Amino acid sequence: MALKFCPKCGNKLETDSSFCDACGADLTEKKKNAETSTPVVSEPIQESKLKPETNNYADFIPRLVAIIIDGIIISIIGWLILLPINFNPLRMFWQSYFVNYAIGFLYYFLLEAFNKGQTLGKAALKLRTVDEKTFKPTTPDKYALNNLLKAGSFLLFIDFIVGILMNSGKPERRLRLMQNVSETVVISIK
Repeated sequence: MALKFCPKCGNKLETDSSFCDACGADLTEKKKNAETSTPVVSEPIQESKLKPETNNYADFIPRLVAIIIDGIIISIIGWLILLPINFNPLRMFWQSYFVNYAIGFLYYFLLEAFNKGQTLGKAALKLRTVDEKTFKPTTPDKYALNNLLKAGSFLLFIDFIVGILMNSGKPERRLRLMQNVSETVVISIK
């Protein structure tokens, strides 16, 4: 008998999944137990009522390290694009800011929207940006909104400071203003 829902977070599972797509829980042992036990007939579980047992909101340090990793990747891509075009270092600095912003926005938006809320930095640190209510990946428009100010270093600083002031003491640990606007949170998926 195959598992239909994750026993840890309640996410609907694809047939023969070994790991939960939402929380990363190892399902191999649970499947063996389900196959050897006798099935119990019960009422179907409504997916909308399922919530994770624990909401592991990501801490500040892993989130900061993920942003640093992503920033390094974005900077390298930006410099590789600009280097063959212009060798004037002073002009290149201002051009690189705008090019890096565009690359950064596309990087964050596309990876989070089409990689279940993870950039390369977040994947390395087992973090994910998800909807604040369902704790599942959210819609592409919310990921776009979340990343509007994140791509520019000066804008990220303002986004961070305003977010900290607005959210001090809240359990969701939202650190950025745009997370409030996009109704997203960052969770740890260990």
